[in-house]
Amino acid sequence: MKKLAAIALILLLLGGLAACQAAGPAPAPIIATIAPTVTHTPLPPTITPTPTAEPLPPLNSPNGPPLRLIRMFNAKDGWGLISNSLLVTHDGGLTWFSVPIPEGQVDPLSDILFIDVNNLYIHVPAPDQHSGLLYHTINGGGTWEMKSVPFVHGHFVIQDNVAYFMETTSKSPEGEAVVIHLSVDYGATWKKVSPSDGPEKTPAIPEAGLKTGFSFINVDLGWLGVAEQPQKIVVYRTENTGNNWVPQPIPEPQNISDLKASTYPPMFFVDNNQAGILPVDFTSITSGDQKRVFYTTTDGGQTWLPGEAVADGGAYTFLNPKTGWAWGKGGVYYTEDGGQTWLLRPIAFGRSEHATCLSFIDATTGWMVTADAKNRVRIYHTNDSGNTWMAVNP
Repeated sequence: MKKLAAIALILLLLGGLAACQAAGPAPAPIIATIAPTVTHTPLPPTITPTPTAEPLPPLNSPNGPPLRLIRMFNAKDGWGLISNSLLVTHDGGLTWFSVPIPEGQVDPLSDILFIDVNNLYIHVPAPDQHSGLLYHTINGGGTWEMKSVPFVHGHFVIQDNVAYFMETTSKSPEGEAVVIHLSVDYGATWKKVSPSDGPEKTPAIPEAGLKTGFSFINVDLGWLGVAEQPQKIVVYRTENTGNNWVPQPIPEPQNISDLKASTYPPMFFVDNNQAGILPVDFTSITSGDQKRVFYTTTDGGQTWLPGEAVADGGAYTFLNPKTGWAWGKGGVYYTEDGGQTWLLRPIAFGRSEHATCLSFIDATTGWMVTADAKNRVRIYHTNDSGNTWMAVNP
């Protein structure tokens, strides 16, 4: 169980990486009651302590709040997430403000979906811990629409105004069970589609392996990733709105018998939804060495082609099907061909530093979050495609 807990923590951090990717068209608002206007509270060191809340350490202090992810939308404005709070910045990441969520509390498993600089969804557990609260803001957290939902933890996506939720229901030494829910009225009502107990019963997704998340290319076609699968690559595919999920064959490396594979939900692109990227981690069973391979598709996910491996692959982001950045052994790598080849950028970081998130707003301007062995968080900024980086919070 300790091994599963460690894997779950890794997947949680990697799950946050999906928030670094480009979002699709903004969906219509959830139908719910609008909460009263709230005021942003600055994060420490400028926060004023109160009797009911202790001030948090600065983000770059030892054992400070772990910045799970950052998502910038222009040179000044962006969102961040720590284990217990949603953050916003309006000066390129130099200072951050906590964004109150009325009646709700962010926790380490809260799922978030960024639409744009003003528009996002966040799912948090309800106080009873038996259901959840789905929040939506279209004005940067000034006001929130709230809807009660029948699930506590999991992953949330929107595709063409259809909402899907992958609920995590139980864990075992072999993996975890999940249930897929669907809403066509922006969260007002939800239907369990997998497994289904109705007249047309559908089987459950196998429990084997922890689930890393899911994504859709349209309302019918989607994929679901699975972690730590020995001697095989496992990714499930649905062609009927999440009702049925079947394994999709993915080209395997020749030494698959010595590997465990973890797949992550593929990303597709608004300007070309036939082009997609599927990250797969391979870990040697004998040595423990890890590498990440980005598979690409040009036919809407019917076939996938592996690219060049990135040793010790970590945080990544892609602007489009060709242009992307990824953390690997030695620093930041850059690709102009969808991960078929990678070039190491000429800058060194601390030996114990590793990137936890990358966010680019165009081909030259980006941010990177790193953590080191003392849990110090650093935010870096680049204006030249990652050739040079300057610390925002040294």
